[in-house]
Amino acid sequence: MNKIKLLPLMMALSSVAIAETAPVTEAPVEQAMPAATVNAPAVEQTIPAVTLPVHDGVLPQLSFEAQQTRAAELSQRADYAYEQELLRQEQARKLAEAEQQIQQTIGSNALLLSATTAKIYLDNGFTPMWNDHSVVRQFLKEYAAFAASGVSAKSAKALQQILNQPEGLAKDILLTDSFLDYLYYNKNVYRNANNWLYNLGSYSPKSPSEEQIAIWVKSVKNGSVGQFITNLVPRNHVYQETLQRLFMMSPDAPMTTKKATKGKSKNVATTPVDGIVATGSNSFYKLALNAQRLRIIPSFNNGIFVNIPSYQLYYFRDGQLALQSKVIVGREDRRTPVMYSKLSNVVVNPPWNVPTSILTKDIVPKLARNPGIADSLSYEILDGSGNKVNPRSVNWSQYLNAKSIPYRIRQKAGDDSALGRYKFNMPSSDAIYLHDTPNHGLFSRTDRALSSGCVRVNKSSELASILLREAGWSAEKQQSVLASKKTTSVNIRSDNPVYLYYVTSWVEGGKVYTLPDIYKLDSNIPKTSISWNKVKNVI
Repeated sequence: MNKIKLLPLMMALSSVAIAETAPVTEAPVEQAMPAATVNAPAVEQTIPAVTLPVHDGVLPQLSFEAQQTRAAELSQRADYAYEQELLRQEQARKLAEAEQQIQQTIGSNALLLSATTAKIYLDNGFTPMWNDHSVVRQFLKEYAAFAASGVSAKSAKALQQILNQPEGLAKDILLTDSFLDYLYYNKNVYRNANNWLYNLGSYSPKSPSEEQIAIWVKSVKNGSVGQFITNLVPRNHVYQETLQRLFMMSPDAPMTTKKATKGKSKNVATTPVDGIVATGSNSFYKLALNAQRLRIIPSFNNGIFVNIPSYQLYYFRDGQLALQSKVIVGREDRRTPVMYSKLSNVVVNPPWNVPTSILTKDIVPKLARNPGIADSLSYEILDGSGNKVNPRSVNWSQYLNAKSIPYRIRQKAGDDSALGRYKFNMPSSDAIYLHDTPNHGLFSRTDRALSSGCVRVNKSSELASILLREAGWSAEKQQSVLASKKTTSVNIRSDNPVYLYYVTSWVEGGKVYTLPDIYKLDSNIPKTSISWNKVKNVI
């Protein structure tokens, strides 16, 4: 009898419940508007019908009171979802109206990030965001340098629109749109440098994160936006000098050059060896591009800095130059990558585990011609289980065109090891590191793009000595371990970031320096159509 009386109630409750088991598809049933929204303003919309479940697998198992409580909870969920959908549609309608209003205001101009820009003005009642002219100049200086680099053709067009627009809300909107572009670029260029700065045309404007936008908007409202933008500007003095010179130049002026004065510099190894000093100005676009490459390099205070095309390493400690050394970098077909890492340890008397690419391209052909070179070069041939294999027992010719072979090769530590007497490890997805070399005669060459990607350091012994002293080694212990030819790894105690970067033109000490573009990464720099005289007048 109780079951018969509860049946209508069970059916009523199931009409507001959301099935927690797989529902059986039925024809859509029209859902009544919840009481909480009866008096809400009418909104033109289409609310999708809700497919009701035939059976709630939970309700029949509950007590009467629990059924009522659960039914109320499920009903509230349905009300909430309904109200959220109404809110979403209302927000979408308002945003569409704001975008339309924005477009009417800016006329024939085009925005890079129209939806994000419209939302900012919608959320702030269409009040201007750029009331401080000094802040405008501050931003446009950085944005103009970015636009002139050729990294983004769209950004260059956006800048020209700003320069052509008279004062008013339309210009304010264009400034905001371009600032969003700059903010996204600024916050992401570090991790995307290899693409954006060395593969021109790969950058595409996108909206910065909501958190970054919120911080900027807050700084506008509380009057600290000038400091906010200042914090986005690199503090690297070479970047700042380069930018200063860029705004003194003209994109169309001719260039004359003279040979650079040879000799060491106690500045940042940016002073080239056998480079040239450019005294003219048609290096404008090259300088603009390299300024962007410099922005990802911090101030030269601590760490190892290697400018790949200069073939120089500089080691700074507490702002002082502790070591300068010639280096050898990867040849054109096996380039040393632009990267950031940190030294982790020094290996004294390191063995060399031959990388697969070098094994298949270089060593296998030599072994195919003469397996005896394995003994003369102290190579150990190991099979997949780590067992040593006689190199004369292998038919190396069958692996001449193979992408991989079932053996690996390790060269014993020693004076003739490819890594020399020291290896400086650092985490790298490309297995790149710094190391010594037995062939120091190569450092006398002007063109030192000769390695398979790693960086060979001429003064590796001096660098190792500095790091080993920090680890508590005496000079006597260093020599003793070297003489033993025993492989020994020593963890580095100090913080030593490593920056491998590629900059071919910059300004330092009032001079414009230019280096050979050894990897052809500066070729086809686009010449942007920016009215540079207008830029100078604005900033």
